[in-house]
Amino acid sequence: MLSEAMDNFEKEVKKYAKKNIINKLEKQGINYKQLSDEAFDDLVVDEIEILKRDSKKVGAGIGIGILFSLVTGI
Repeated sequence: MLSEAMDNFEKEVKKYAKKNIINKLEKQGINYKQLSDEAFDDLVVDEIEILKRDSKKVGAGIGIGILFSLVTGI
């Protein structure tokens, strides 16, 4: 069950990353279909790494906020 949830999560992250890349390319006036599959996949992998780093930062910020709240009692 956990592995199925992780697979679904990975698929959703990849779908979100693809959508982000397409939007970023469109903002630059580039049609993503003109890129080779390999180049597009490389961009998606890079975007997934960015998303992972950002989520770690958000998680750390939430953890610090919770710890601060527990210590101060607010």
